[in-house]
Amino acid sequence: MTHNQRAQKSTFVIFIILFTLTISQFVLAQQEDKGPQEPPYTQEESEFESGSRPTVDLESEVKDSQAEKLGNGEMPIEKSKIETADEQPIESTVQIESPVYNSKKGTKYIEHPLAAKGLIRIEKDGSYIYKTDVDQVGHNNKTGVFRLGSMDAPKILAKDGQTTFETMYQGSPVPYFMFDYEWQPFTSFGRLGIQLGIGFLISHGNGRFACDTGCTINGQVAKESYTFLAVPLTAGGLYRLDLTTHQWVAPYIAGGGAYIPVFEIRDDNSTPHGIGVPGAYGAGGVMFNITALDKDTAFVLKKEYGISNLWVTGEYRVLKNFNADLDFSSNIISAGISVDYF
Repeated sequence: MTHNQRAQKSTFVIFIILFTLTISQFVLAQQEDKGPQEPPYTQEESEFESGSRPTVDLESEVKDSQAEKLGNGEMPIEKSKIETADEQPIESTVQIESPVYNSKKGTKYIEHPLAAKGLIRIEKDGSYIYKTDVDQVGHNNKTGVFRLGSMDAPKILAKDGQTTFETMYQGSPVPYFMFDYEWQPFTSFGRLGIQLGIGFLISHGNGRFACDTGCTINGQVAKESYTFLAVPLTAGGLYRLDLTTHQWVAPYIAGGGAYIPVFEIRDDNSTPHGIGVPGAYGAGGVMFNITALDKDTAFVLKKEYGISNLWVTGEYRVLKNFNADLDFSSNIISAGISVDYF
């Protein structure tokens, strides 16, 4: 073996040794710096078994710390009652007086501090429900009623002895609109009060010719247009069998006097003709409470609009007057909306 071959062989052996040492150091370093393995992410158990690492007894240190504080006149710290020096204890404003126990349900009822302001219950979503003043004296004792119905045609005969209301304007039934205002100062057993009303009957038609006997155009339709307007005015008493808040159904009766002004107006700017007749009326009906269907709707109507009850009303009314030439005696059937407010 020549000198060059020996040198090359020695160099190769040294390279192999250095390479082996490098790999060994890298592997050892990786093992020392190994991170957590699997949950709960702790190192290998052998690391905790080493006797060279000091151990800490937390329980003994806590006892020693408490003992030192007791020596200084301080009380031991209780579990879950650690307070900082700058915090002040918060006193509860809820005064519990005479709690009521329900042995069957295993519950205890206490007086909420807001009960004095009208709080009656707390819903599951945290909303507070308060009692309103709809039942207090002087509240919820006014009602406005709008009705739309029909009545019999008035019995009116013209001077010619032939023309009637039905031939000149229209036959039965005639559309009729009414508005009533009610005030019920007595609400101890139902609602007793007064009722003031106004109605409107409007009809349109053409005039009729009227001439002496033998005239060929007598009773024929003329070109002039007429408007017939009647405005019945009523005043009387009312009783409603309304005993509870948001009662579902409330029947009622009413009755009193009436006065019926009548106007007939031509389209040629002639002077209108007017007359009035006295009368009387009696009525009975049933009211169905819409606000009883939903508490949220009732609450919004009360707080936002001052409406305590909203009713759908059906009524039968008899109107009677005492003039044979202008007879408005009729049966009136109507339906509408009633609003209780204060």
